[in-house]
Amino acid sequence: MINNEEVGTPIKWDKIKVNDLKALVYKGHTAQEISLLMSDKFLEVISVKAVEKAKDRYRVLNYCVEKDQTIKMYTNLLHLPPKDYLVICDPHSPYYSEYWLNRSLAIADSIGVKDCIIAGDLVDFDFIKSWPNDRIEEQSTFDSERRATEKLFQAFDYFDDITLIKGNHENRVNRATDGKIQARHLFEIIGKEVWEKKFAYSVYDKLFIGDKWMVVHPRSYSQISASVAVRLAEKYYRNILNAHGHFFALRYDRSGEYMALDLGGLFDPEKIGYINLKTTTHPTWNPGFAVVRADGTIHIFHEGTDWSYYGV
Repeated sequence: MINNEEVGTPIKWDKIKVNDLKALVYKGHTAQEISLLMSDKFLEVISVKAVEKAKDRYRVLNYCVEKDQTIKMYTNLLHLPPKDYLVICDPHSPYYSEYWLNRSLAIADSIGVKDCIIAGDLVDFDFIKSWPNDRIEEQSTFDSERRATEKLFQAFDYFDDITLIKGNHENRVNRATDGKIQARHLFEIIGKEVWEKKFAYSVYDKLFIGDKWMVVHPRSYSQISASVAVRLAEKYYRNILNAHGHFFALRYDRSGEYMALDLGGLFDPEKIGYINLKTTTHPTWNPGFAVVRADGTIHIFHEGTDWSYYGV
């Protein structure tokens, strides 16, 4: 690499460069990292020696702590490119709805969508639930959940690529095994070749699509439909596709700019023991799903959809 100073071309440290230099130092970057970052940004060679000289010239502290490279930084979020995606959530296999699963596949085929996003809780993992007294005994075995989920994976083989983000039910595996076994290990057993060939799995509970949409399976929950989605829209300044709540609802945030959608899910409420065997004031679950287009527009599908419009 040629040093500007070696060929007699001094670096011009204007206000922008000096401010960038200080910011990078304060963020804990080494002189070598600063040299590479600033050279890339300003499209000129800024050597380590030039950085060190500038630090002295512009009185940048020499006592600043450098970044600890051994500490994990949680910045590896999924950013998917703008494409057409079928976005589903909460199948809770084996308690998924064949009707809603088949409808979602029919819509994907009708529109021509070949990429799928699953926003968590692919499998219920009822057999390792933390509250064993709530289990439905005849359904709470790994064998029964695996048999039903194998059919689910065969259906997902329709897609070219599938992205699964982590939901709270995937976390059940971590919790039951102290993290020694994770949900992805069981998916490798259940899904076999479809898992290895088609799936990408993220341990994050959210992902971004282009610069408009965020898909999330949050820890937060509210009995008021779309209220969590609205608060997330106002926090992240994006349209939100929200899982976990099991409601279907569409609202806008207070600015009127961002859509906040509760995505429903592909579950079958009649198969879920704890919502049928216990009476509560919680709202009724509503199935649903969506298709996000490459241009950022959305099709939503719920009980009130005119399915004949889509030819399904």
